[in-house]
This record gives sequence, structure tokens and C-alpha cells, in this order.
Amino acid sequence: MRFIRQFLALLTLFPLVAQPLAAQRGAAQAEPRAALTLEQVLAQALQGNPDIRLARLRADSARAEVRIARSYANPDLSIAPNNPWQYSVAAPLDVGPQRTYRVRTANDGALAAVHDVRDAERLVRFAIRASFYDLILADTMRAITREQHDIFRDLLAADSARVHAGAMPERNLVKSELELAKADADLSRADAAVRAARLALQAAMGIARTDTGFRVTGSLAVRPLTALASLPTIAASLDDSAIARRPDVRAAQGRTQASEDSRRFATSLLVPVPGLLLVQQRDAPFPNGQHYALGISAQLPVWNWFSGERERADAGVKQSRVSEERVRVQAFAEVTAALDQFRAAEQLARKLDAGLLEKARNALETARFAYSAGAISYVELLDAVRTYGEIRADAATAGHDYWVNAYAVARALDREVVQP
Repeated sequence: MRFIRQFLALLTLFPLVAQPLAAQRGAAQAEPRAALTLEQVLAQALQGNPDIRLARLRADSARAEVRIARSYANPDLSIAPNNPWQYSVAAPLDVGPQRTYRVRTANDGALAAVHDVRDAERLVRFAIRASFYDLILADTMRAITREQHDIFRDLLAADSARVHAGAMPERNLVKSELELAKADADLSRADAAVRAARLALQAAMGIARTDTGFRVTGSLAVRPLTALASLPTIAASLDDSAIARRPDVRAAQGRTQASEDSRRFATSLLVPVPGLLLVQQRDAPFPNGQHYALGISAQLPVWNWFSGERERADAGVKQSRVSEERVRVQAFAEVTAALDQFRAAEQLARKLDAGLLEKARNALETARFAYSAGAISYVELLDAVRTYGEIRADAATAGHDYWVNAYAVARALDREVVQP
């Protein structure tokens, strides 16, 4: 009985202990996740992005091709029964030029695949950075829209009081209601734009399931970049060395070298690969009195002179050279365009950042005070509100374009130009 009373007492105390624990667990689950920085987002993307993962798998496959090219053919075992019984083992002596050029071709392909991985990482870095600043811009635009919404909401409340007091015609109240309705719609569109930007960034990161609590932290404020301080000098010094380090150029060079080695391999097919043969005859010896005999074999190019293989290899060399030339031309064009676009974005961002926002804010506050005092019309106040919003939006867009174009230069030159 004593044990039963103790057990019932524990059951009575269990809800009192479990409820605080459940509340603590719920509070912990309700806490929002910490906002990720650009470096943290980029680190996750380099691990989970599907393009990078596929490029790494292709590199693994290319390294396996090297192992295949280096491997030796297995020996052939044959048995001839009853006349008399003979056992033979044959193996090709794969030590000639065919093996040399076959292995070289595989090595060149594997090196090109490694450069493809670096190129995929280069492109993903830019895509992640651009999507990151797209989300920052969407968040900023939503904040601007919400501020305008709050202004119109406060204006509607003030106009309503003034209309009831008979100090303002009712048509002004109708205009305020209309502007607030428009602001509500703009705010809904801004929320949708933020959700779309958040989904796009998570997709680029390779996140399989959308995280509704995903947040990032960053700034669109413009700051000087030392690496891009001398844009005219960088643009004037563009030559082969400026793009030689790009992984797409190096991958194209590797494939050209692989195609040339493949052509040499096709030519080496005319050189027969000798084979070594060992025969054992147990019942009766050979005429020399031995039960073992050695033989040599070779495949002679009598019917097939491998002309098709050589023509195909020649065409492959020409194709790879054209592809390499196209990659180089595209690289030069990309670098030139990236430098020009960054120069234009930098000029606009600095002009908008030079105290223009503060002037627009002061003008808005002055207009709001003047409207409350009856010194200006509703149209003039509305113009001040919209002008302030447009200047803020233009400044945010200019900051976004500044950073995206800076990272576009980094992508084009394949070197970091933005220091953390």
C-alpha cells in the first residue's frame, strides 16, 4: 500500500514538472534562427549546390578513367583437349606508344575535369552572392514600402480627426484612404518579392526543403574597394595573362591537349601490340623434347588501317581548338563588360550616397509639418512622400548593383576583389 501511495503521488507531481519543461522546449523551438552572413551562406552553397556536386562526380569519373587507362589487360587462358591436351596463357605486352598516349589522354581529361569543378565553384560563388544581395535588396524595399505604409496610415488617422473637426474637406480623407489601400497592395507585393528572393537563394544553396525561418544579414552600404581602385589600368592591361588563370580557359586548354594526345593514340594504332604466349602440353612433349613452348602474337593492320579513327581524332582536335578560342573570346568580353558595368554602378552609387538621402528625409519631414499646419496641399505632401521613397529605392538599388557588379568582376578575373 505504501508503494501505491508513493506511485500516485509521483503521478500527481508529473504534470507540474512536465509543463515547465514543455514550455521551455516550445520557447526554444519558437526562437528564430540566427541570420546568416554572406560567408556562411557561401560555405553552405559550396557543399550543397547541385552543379558543384555534379562537377565533382564528373571529376571522380575522370580519375577512374585514368585508372582504367593505366590498367593492363587480363591474360587469356585456353584449353585444347585430347589432341593432345594443351593449356595456353596469352597476354598482350602493353608497354608501347598506345599505352603512353592512352594514359596521357586520360590524364588530360582528368585535369580538365578538375578545372571544371573550379569553374563550377566560380560560377556558383557569383550566383550565391548575387542572390544574397537580391534578398538584401528585397528586404530593404519591403522596409521602404512599410515605412511609406506607416506614413499613409498616420496621415489617414490625422486627416480623419481633422475632417471630424471640420478643419478639412472630406475629399482629402478619401485620398488618404486610397493611398493607404495602394500602400497595402505594395506591401503585399514586397512581401512576395522577399519570399521569392529567399526561395531563389535557398535553391542556389542546394537546400532541398524550404526553410521558412531562413534569414540573412548584410548591408547595401557602399565602401571603396582597394582591388578595383585602378579600373583604367586593369582594363588597359587585358591580355592572355589576365584570363589564363580562369578555370574555364584552363579546362579548354586541357581538352585541346587531350584531343591532340588522342590523335597521337589513333596514329599509334598502326603499331601492333605484341602478345606473349605460353603453351603447356602434358601428354607428349613438343619436338624439342619440352612440355612448354613460347610464342609471340601481333595484330597486323591488314584490312583496317584505322583511317576512320585518325580522321575522327583530327576532327576532335579542330573542334577543341575552336572551343578553346570561343572560351577565350567570351572570357575577354566578360572581363571588359564586368569592368565597364562596375565603373558605371560605382559612379551612380557614390552620387546617391553623397547626402542625398538625408536631404530627402529632411524635405519629407518639412512637408509633413507644413501639411499639418495647412501650409501646403495634399498633392505637395504626396509628392514629398513619393520622392523620398523613390530616392531610397534608387539608393538601395544602386548599392545592390555596386556589390553585384563588383562580384561580377571577381567572377570574370577569377580572383577576389572584395575583402571581408
